[in-house]
Amino acid sequence: MTYRKALIELLKKKSYSVRELALLYGVEMTEIVEDLKHIKKSILPKHRLITEFSKCKNCGFKFKDREKFKTPTKCPRCRSESITEMQFRIK
Repeated sequence: MTYRKALIELLKKKSYSVRELALLYGVEMTEIVEDLKHIKKSILPKHRLITEFSKCKNCGFKFKDREKFKTPTKCPRCRSESITEMQFRIK
């Protein structure tokens, strides 16, 4: 099984953040981001990559319109740096 196929099977079972996947596979976060971009296109039309968006832990702001796969660094509303990581799964 190839690396990306293993990643797809893993994401079908549970949600993971980019950081968790990078630690699990022992690669850089940028490599996981590139893999997620590729997987998003390659699994269509049977499956979809579902994104659970980041949220500010301080004020509750949700980053709904974010297209990047990386977690934001600051909240635009309250400037807090306490933000949950984006989670990805395949449905």
